[in-house]
Amino acid sequence: MQKIVFTSILLLFSCQDNVTSDIKNTYDDDIADLTYLNGYFFTTNYDLSMDGGSQIDLFKFNVNDIDGATADDIYLEDSYDLSMNGQGYLAITNDGNDLYLQSKETKAIFKVSSIGERDFTKIDTIQTNWQPSGIAYNNDKDSLITLYRNLDDLNEYRMRTISKDIEHSGTDITFNVDMIDTSYNGIYAIEYYNSKMYFLGVDTSGTDILLSFQNNTFTIEASISDSTIVGICQTDIGEIWGSFRDRRFEKILSLN
Repeated sequence: MQKIVFTSILLLFSCQDNVTSDIKNTYDDDIADLTYLNGYFFTTNYDLSMDGGSQIDLFKFNVNDIDGATADDIYLEDSYDLSMNGQGYLAITNDGNDLYLQSKETKAIFKVSSIGERDFTKIDTIQTNWQPSGIAYNNDKDSLITLYRNLDDLNEYRMRTISKDIEHSGTDITFNVDMIDTSYNGIYAIEYYNSKMYFLGVDTSGTDILLSFQNNTFTIEASISDSTIVGICQTDIGEIWGSFRDRRFEKILSLN
């Protein structure tokens, strides 16, 4: 009962200024961050409708043979209502079984199944000046990694390791990324692979770039000319793929 009440309150709070209608229309929405699980890409729509009620879906895209896959091999297989509204951009990752999403707008972290069933909604305990900038799964520690940007110093970021139930925290480091712009964009998606972090962000010239971070060293792995990129994920064959606003998916980098 408590989860149902919380979800209702979340929807009510998010929709109180958007009372034009309760009709869901995700057709024109951009997609957001993505993750790869059991042969499928999962992402959500970035709710642009400004309507009331539930407006966000979990989208499941089938990938026919990720090794050598092209745009023609990826197609929408299903979607699931997440009973959410007003969350802004949603970062997403998975632990091999379940999905974890974090809202850039509300800081809420959601654990859901691969068919959109909600397990919990929780908030990472962090000061209000830290804005969510990505979530990833650390398979070495069976934990989540959350990245935040300091709204009082837009060059500064904070990376935290937290348990999958969001109850316990581990490492917590802050660092500056001088090559990233200090406007609205900054770093906005992250991934973890083989003991190395990968950050997707916009550099000081306005170009989207993929950075790796290991042993306190940043390396530019790729420049991405298509500025409609919105998320990244790693696959089980050692590649980083990107999601684009118009529901395209492309390989960005081979890691092996």
